Amino acid sequence: MNKPIRVGMIGAGYMVKLHSLSMRNLAALTDDKRDSFELMHLVDNNVELAEHEAKRWGWASADSDWRTVTRNPDIDLVDIATPNDSHYEMCLDAVANGKNVLCEKPLALDRQQAAEMARQAKASGKVHMVNFTYRAWPAIGHARQLIRDGKLGRIRHFEGHYFQDHNNDPSIPLHWRFQKTKAGAGALGDVGSHIIDLARFLVGDIASVAALTDCFVKERQLPKNKAQMGKVTVDDLAAALVRFENGATGTIKASWALPGFKNDVFFEIIGDKGAMRFSWQRSNELQVFDSEDAPQISGYRTVLLGRAHPGAEIFWFPDLGGELGVGVTAQGMGYGEAFTLSFRHFAKALRSGESPSPNFVDGLRCCEIIDAILESAIERRWVDVDKTVI
Repeated sequence: MNKPIRVGMIGAGYMVKLHSLSMRNLAALTDDKRDSFELMHLVDNNVELAEHEAKRWGWASADSDWRTVTRNPDIDLVDIATPNDSHYEMCLDAVANGKNVLCEKPLALDRQQAAEMARQAKASGKVHMVNFTYRAWPAIGHARQLIRDGKLGRIRHFEGHYFQDHNNDPSIPLHWRFQKTKAGAGALGDVGSHIIDLARFLVGDIASVAALTDCFVKERQLPKNKAQMGKVTVDDLAAALVRFENGATGTIKASWALPGFKNDVFFEIIGDKGAMRFSWQRSNELQVFDSEDAPQISGYRTVLLGRAHPGAEIFWFPDLGGELGVGVTAQGMGYGEAFTLSFRHFAKALRSGESPSPNFVDGLRCCEIIDAILESAIERRWVDVDKTVI
């Protein structure tokens, strides 16, 4: 695909800023015209918001009907960033009309919807991906490569959490993320889907789970009538023991209501030869431990991000021309760059016509694990993850 990728985006909320900036800047950062996106059409059920954001970020047109994107013959890529309960219908309509699709996480409300979406997307022959942004982060890509190279040996244990604290505020109104019929799950689906995906990306598929969930703020003000309260029907916290298919053990925890944690995507992975840990609150660092180090220097070392790490080379780390490949390191990258790298991955997929991970099958696997965790929390027992063959 040598012409610009013509994009229609559904959803003009928070994500439109990150998606628009990423698509507008990618080709200049990579110095590759094949990474060019053309921002064609932005839709939202609030047409005034769609028109405002379209002008703000350079979209050619705006509307309120999402079918003007999914059925538009001038659109190559449908970018979906809407509440979870709308993903199913929009994605199926997009693939039925021959579109490539990028969908925000989680893919669907439950594993049944996700399975049908994965089947239809795969059958369409078009590119389909889920925006699990953190996979593209250079420190996490480096961590995966170290594991694949055997630096940690056989993986024994994974500790992972995604903790935030903003929804500890009881005055936040009852928006769609607090309603099971619209979200599917609470913190587990919203932020937990990321740490579930990273566990699969770094260690492998999960075989079984034993979990607990809790809801801290059980009622919230209705958005249009603050004198009236509505029931919260999703989790504020989920905590699961997991067993991976390769035999490793682990924990996966997610919450959006734990004071002190602002945006902490964290994992620690321990093998029989070494270990590593990462926290988004120090996102430009990866901590690595090597059991072969001499006792005098044994301990975690800090690796600072630079152009030697996958994806970082397109940003702020100049090549100085030396034979050792040393460049200026630790200039700093952030949340916006993570989305740019996700869109770089997607642009490469569109050129190849393939659907590499994270695709709709990966989105399905995440939904299967979420459903297993919720089932385990209700039934208070270990639950095997039910994997659908696609």
